[in-house]
Amino acid sequence: MYEIDYPHSDAQWPDAPEKLWPSLQVLTDQQIDKITHLNAMRVLKFPLFDMIPKEQVTVGALRKKAEAAGVDTTPISSGGVALLAAGEKPRPVTSGDVMMQFGRQAAAPQAEPA
Repeated sequence: MYEIDYPHSDAQWPDAPEKLWPSLQVLTDQQIDKITHLNAMRVLKFPLFDMIPKEQVTVGALRKKAEAAGVDTTPISSGGVALLAAGEKPRPVTSGDVMMQFGRQAAAPQAEPA
C-alpha cells in the first residue's frame, strides 16, 4: 500500500500521484491497483466501489470535483517560525524544515516561566 500521511506537514499531498507515478512504471496494472487502492480497501474492509463508481474516484475526477466545489489544492506553506527564507516561493514544509526549526528553538534563549 502507498500512503501519504495527510494532513501532516511533510505529506506529499496534493502531489502524491505525480510523485508516485514514476516508480510504478515497471509494474502491471493489477500491481498498481493493489498498491494504490485495492489492498487498502481489502485491509480496511472498505468497499468503496460499492458506494461510488470507480470512475468517480480517480485522481482526475476528484480534482475536478474539488475545483468545482471551490477547494484550493495548491501546496502552500504558512511558513511557521521562519521556515521559508524571505521571498522564498511557498512550498510544502518538509520534515527537514521541522528539524531545523527544532534546532533553532533549542538554541534560542528561553523565557523565565511565569
